[in-house]
Amino acid sequence: MEWFIHHLSALTPTGAYAWLAGILLLCGLGLPIPEDLSLIAAGYFSSAECHLPLHLNVHKAFAICWTAVLAGDTFSFFLGRWFGRPILASPWASRYFTPRRQLRVRAYFRKFGTRVVFLGRFMPGLRFSIFFCGGTLHLKPSVFFIYDALAAAMSVPVLVYLAWFFGGQIDRVVTYARHTEHGILIAIVIGVGVVALREYRKRRRRRISAEAQKGAAFL
Repeated sequence: MEWFIHHLSALTPTGAYAWLAGILLLCGLGLPIPEDLSLIAAGYFSSAECHLPLHLNVHKAFAICWTAVLAGDTFSFFLGRWFGRPILASPWASRYFTPRRQLRVRAYFRKFGTRVVFLGRFMPGLRFSIFFCGGTLHLKPSVFFIYDALAAAMSVPVLVYLAWFFGGQIDRVVTYARHTEHGILIAIVIGVGVVALREYRKRRRRRISAEAQKGAAFL
Protein backbone atom coordinates (compact mmCIF):
# COMPACT_ATOMS: atom_id res chain seq x y z
CA MET A 1 0.00 0.00 0.00
CA GLU A 2 2.84 2.44 0.82
CA TRP A 3 4.40 2.34 -2.67
CA PHE A 4 0.99 2.94 -4.21
CA ILE A 5 0.35 5.97 -1.98
CA HIS A 6 3.86 7.32 -2.63
CA HIS A 7 3.46 7.09 -6.41
CA LEU A 8 0.04 8.76 -6.44
CA SER A 9 1.17 11.58 -4.16
CA ALA A 10 3.62 12.74 -6.84
CA LEU A 11 0.86 13.20 -9.45
CA THR A 12 -1.48 16.07 -10.20
CA PRO A 13 -5.20 15.51 -9.44
CA THR A 14 -5.89 14.93 -13.14
CA GLY A 15 -2.99 12.49 -13.38
CA ALA A 16 -4.15 10.72 -10.22
CA TYR A 17 -7.71 10.29 -11.54
CA ALA A 18 -6.29 8.92 -14.81
CA TRP A 19 -3.91 6.58 -12.96
CA LEU A 20 -6.68 5.22 -10.72
CA ALA A 21 -8.99 4.71 -13.69
CA GLY A 22 -6.27 2.96 -15.67
CA ILE A 23 -5.36 0.61 -12.83
CA LEU A 24 -9.01 -0.29 -12.25
CA LEU A 25 -9.49 -0.97 -15.95
CA LEU A 26 -6.51 -3.32 -15.92
CA CYS A 27 -7.79 -4.98 -12.74
CA GLY A 28 -10.96 -5.77 -14.65
CA LEU A 29 -8.78 -7.59 -17.18
CA GLY A 30 -7.20 -9.77 -14.52
CA LEU A 31 -4.20 -7.66 -13.54
CA PRO A 32 -2.87 -9.21 -10.28
CA ILE A 33 -3.22 -5.99 -8.25
CA PRO A 34 -5.93 -5.86 -5.56
CA GLU A 35 -8.70 -3.59 -6.77
CA ASP A 36 -9.35 -2.36 -3.27
CA LEU A 37 -5.93 -0.66 -3.17
CA SER A 38 -7.03 1.85 -5.81
CA LEU A 39 -10.43 2.39 -4.21
CA ILE A 40 -8.95 2.94 -0.76
CA ALA A 41 -6.27 5.25 -2.18
CA ALA A 42 -8.98 7.32 -3.93
CA GLY A 43 -10.77 7.80 -0.62
CA TYR A 44 -7.58 8.44 1.33
CA PHE A 45 -6.39 11.25 -0.95
CA SER A 46 -9.84 12.83 -0.61
CA SER A 47 -9.67 12.78 3.19
CA ALA A 48 -9.07 15.92 5.24
CA GLU A 49 -6.60 13.89 7.31
CA CYS A 50 -4.37 13.26 4.30
CA HIS A 51 -1.39 15.63 4.67
CA LEU A 52 0.24 14.79 1.33
CA PRO A 53 0.36 17.36 -1.52
CA LEU A 54 -2.25 15.56 -3.61
CA HIS A 55 -5.91 16.14 -2.72
CA LEU A 56 -8.89 14.71 -4.61
CA ASN A 57 -12.62 15.32 -4.53
CA VAL A 58 -14.21 12.24 -2.97
CA HIS A 59 -17.39 12.33 -5.07
CA LYS A 60 -15.46 12.77 -8.31
CA ALA A 61 -13.05 10.02 -7.27
CA PHE A 62 -15.95 7.68 -6.54
CA ALA A 63 -17.64 8.41 -9.89
CA ILE A 64 -14.40 7.83 -11.82
CA CYS A 65 -13.59 4.63 -9.91
CA TRP A 66 -17.09 3.21 -10.29
CA THR A 67 -17.12 3.96 -14.03
CA ALA A 68 -13.65 2.43 -14.49
CA VAL A 69 -14.65 -0.70 -12.55
CA LEU A 70 -17.73 -1.22 -14.72
CA ALA A 71 -15.75 -0.50 -17.91
CA GLY A 72 -13.09 -3.08 -17.01
CA ASP A 73 -15.67 -5.73 -16.14
CA THR A 74 -17.67 -5.04 -19.31
CA PHE A 75 -14.54 -5.24 -21.45
CA SER A 76 -13.73 -8.65 -19.94
CA PHE A 77 -17.27 -9.81 -20.67
CA PHE A 78 -17.21 -8.74 -24.32
CA LEU A 79 -13.70 -10.11 -24.72
CA GLY A 80 -15.12 -13.50 -23.84
CA ARG A 81 -18.23 -12.97 -25.94
CA TRP A 82 -16.39 -11.99 -29.12
CA PHE A 83 -13.06 -13.80 -28.86
CA GLY A 84 -13.63 -16.36 -26.09
CA ARG A 85 -13.16 -19.61 -27.95
CA PRO A 86 -10.06 -18.58 -29.97
CA ILE A 87 -8.47 -17.23 -26.78
CA LEU A 88 -9.22 -20.42 -24.83
CA ALA A 89 -7.70 -22.46 -27.66
CA SER A 90 -4.43 -20.52 -27.63
CA PRO A 91 -1.43 -22.05 -25.78
CA TRP A 92 -0.64 -18.94 -23.71
CA ALA A 93 -4.21 -18.63 -22.40
CA SER A 94 -4.23 -22.23 -21.16
CA ARG A 95 -1.78 -21.23 -18.42
CA TYR A 96 -4.44 -18.98 -16.88
CA PHE A 97 -7.66 -20.62 -18.05
CA THR A 98 -6.70 -24.10 -16.93
CA PRO A 99 -9.28 -26.86 -17.49
CA ARG A 100 -9.79 -27.01 -13.73
CA ARG A 101 -10.50 -23.27 -13.52
CA GLN A 102 -12.90 -23.45 -16.47
CA LEU A 103 -14.80 -26.34 -14.90
CA ARG A 104 -14.96 -24.51 -11.59
CA VAL A 105 -16.38 -21.34 -13.13
CA ARG A 106 -18.90 -23.25 -15.25
CA ALA A 107 -20.00 -25.11 -12.12
CA TYR A 108 -20.76 -21.74 -10.49
CA PHE A 109 -22.92 -20.78 -13.47
CA ARG A 110 -24.81 -24.09 -13.27
CA LYS A 111 -25.37 -23.68 -9.55
CA PHE A 112 -26.23 -19.98 -9.30
CA GLY A 113 -27.24 -19.11 -12.86
CA THR A 114 -26.76 -15.51 -13.96
CA ARG A 115 -26.53 -14.43 -10.30
CA VAL A 116 -22.93 -15.64 -10.30
CA VAL A 117 -22.05 -12.35 -12.05
CA PHE A 118 -23.15 -10.52 -8.92
CA LEU A 119 -21.14 -12.89 -6.72
CA GLY A 120 -18.11 -12.63 -9.00
CA ARG A 121 -17.54 -8.97 -8.06
CA PHE A 122 -16.67 -10.18 -4.53
CA MET A 123 -14.38 -13.00 -5.66
CA PRO A 124 -11.05 -11.34 -6.67
CA GLY A 125 -9.34 -14.57 -7.63
CA LEU A 126 -12.12 -15.63 -10.02
CA ARG A 127 -13.67 -12.28 -11.02
CA PHE A 128 -12.08 -12.03 -14.46
CA SER A 129 -12.67 -15.74 -15.19
CA ILE A 130 -16.36 -15.45 -14.26
CA PHE A 131 -16.96 -12.35 -16.38
CA PHE A 132 -14.99 -13.77 -19.31
CA CYS A 133 -16.85 -17.08 -19.06
CA GLY A 134 -20.16 -15.19 -18.93
CA GLY A 135 -19.25 -13.74 -22.29
CA THR A 136 -18.30 -17.12 -23.80
CA LEU A 137 -21.66 -18.52 -22.62
CA HIS A 138 -23.39 -15.61 -24.42
CA LEU A 139 -25.08 -14.24 -21.34
CA LYS A 140 -27.29 -11.27 -22.25
CA PRO A 141 -25.25 -8.04 -21.99
CA SER A 142 -28.12 -6.26 -20.22
CA VAL A 143 -28.31 -8.99 -17.57
CA PHE A 144 -24.56 -8.88 -17.06
CA PHE A 145 -24.47 -5.10 -16.73
CA ILE A 146 -27.37 -4.97 -14.24
CA TYR A 147 -25.84 -7.57 -11.92
CA ASP A 148 -22.35 -6.08 -12.18
CA ALA A 149 -23.57 -2.50 -11.64
CA LEU A 150 -25.54 -3.54 -8.55
CA ALA A 151 -22.54 -5.34 -7.08
CA ALA A 152 -20.20 -2.42 -7.84
CA ALA A 153 -22.72 -0.05 -6.24
CA MET A 154 -22.21 -2.03 -3.02
CA SER A 155 -18.45 -2.59 -3.05
CA VAL A 156 -17.00 0.60 -4.59
CA PRO A 157 -18.65 3.26 -2.37
CA VAL A 158 -17.96 1.23 0.78
CA LEU A 159 -14.20 1.25 0.18
CA VAL A 160 -13.90 4.80 -1.21
CA TYR A 161 -16.00 6.52 1.43
CA LEU A 162 -14.65 4.38 4.26
CA ALA A 163 -11.10 5.49 3.42
CA TRP A 164 -12.31 9.08 3.03
CA PHE A 165 -13.98 9.12 6.46
CA PHE A 166 -11.20 7.28 8.32
CA GLY A 167 -8.26 8.63 6.30
CA GLY A 168 -6.02 8.98 9.33
CA GLN A 169 -6.32 5.28 10.12
CA ILE A 170 -5.53 3.95 6.68
CA ASP A 171 -4.03 0.66 7.95
CA ARG A 172 -7.20 -0.14 9.83
CA VAL A 173 -9.25 0.77 6.80
CA VAL A 174 -7.33 -1.74 4.66
CA THR A 175 -7.87 -4.51 7.24
CA TYR A 176 -11.53 -3.66 7.73
CA ALA A 177 -12.11 -3.45 3.98
CA ARG A 178 -10.85 -7.00 3.47
CA HIS A 179 -13.16 -8.26 6.22
CA THR A 180 -16.07 -6.26 4.85
CA GLU A 181 -15.65 -7.68 1.35
CA HIS A 182 -15.59 -11.21 2.71
CA GLY A 183 -18.57 -10.43 4.94
CA ILE A 184 -20.60 -9.17 2.00
CA LEU A 185 -19.74 -12.28 0.01
CA ILE A 186 -20.76 -14.57 2.89
CA ALA A 187 -24.04 -12.69 3.33
CA ILE A 188 -24.78 -12.95 -0.38
CA VAL A 189 -24.02 -16.68 -0.49
CA ILE A 190 -26.28 -17.26 2.53
CA GLY A 191 -29.02 -15.20 0.90
CA VAL A 192 -28.76 -17.13 -2.37
CA GLY A 193 -28.82 -20.38 -0.41
CA VAL A 194 -31.99 -19.36 1.44
CA VAL A 195 -33.71 -18.39 -1.81
CA ALA A 196 -32.66 -21.65 -3.46
CA LEU A 197 -33.94 -23.66 -0.47
CA ARG A 198 -37.31 -21.90 -0.57
CA GLU A 199 -37.58 -22.51 -4.31
CA TYR A 200 -36.74 -26.19 -3.81
CA ARG A 201 -39.41 -26.54 -1.13
CA LYS A 202 -42.02 -24.86 -3.34
CA ARG A 203 -41.25 -27.19 -6.24
CA ARG A 204 -41.32 -30.18 -3.90
CA ARG A 205 -44.75 -29.21 -2.54
CA ARG A 206 -46.04 -28.72 -6.10
CA ARG A 207 -44.73 -32.13 -7.12
CA ILE A 208 -46.30 -33.84 -4.11
CA SER A 209 -49.59 -32.04 -4.75
CA ALA A 210 -49.55 -33.03 -8.42
CA GLU A 211 -48.84 -36.67 -7.53
CA ALA A 212 -51.66 -36.62 -4.98
CA GLN A 213 -54.10 -35.27 -7.57
CA LYS A 214 -53.06 -37.95 -10.04
CA GLY A 215 -53.56 -40.60 -7.36
CA ALA A 216 -57.01 -39.27 -6.54
CA ALA A 217 -57.96 -39.31 -10.21
CA PHE A 218 -57.33 -43.08 -10.43
CA LEU A 219 -59.56 -43.80 -7.43
